[in-house]
Amino acid sequence: MVAPSPDAGKPLVILPRPLYPEFAAALDGRFRFVLAADADEGNAAEARAVLVPALTPVSADLVARLPKLEIVVATSTGVDHIDLDACRRRGISVTNAGEVFSPDVADYAVGLVVAVLRRVAAAEAYLRRGRWAADGDYPLATKK
Repeated sequence: MVAPSPDAGKPLVILPRPLYPEFAAALDGRFRFVLAADADEGNAAEARAVLVPALTPVSADLVARLPKLEIVVATSTGVDHIDLDACRRRGISVTNAGEVFSPDVADYAVGLVVAVLRRVAAAEAYLRRGRWAADGDYPLATKK
């Protein structure tokens, strides 16, 4: 008698590209993952979900290869990289990260504005080139 695979019964998820290691670790043990490029006919016939890391394209061809596909999950805030018409024709749900990253994006935007106003990158370059030794201290920046 052959023992069942430890992955038996776990949902099969197709990946257009590999997951980031931290993301893969967080999902480890809950799903079986197969790269779209490596999916054979059996995988394609079984898969009900596609997980799309970053802005990896999901084409009409990929959607057509997966007859049981029910959902495409994008980790990005946008869905421009997913063939929405192909998904719509088949009644496939498409979801994304929505506004979950908005506070972080706003924080980075404010940080970049402050860095530009205070010339942080230019001061760092001055320091790394060793110019402070020959030319003296970097001039202080102001808000103006």
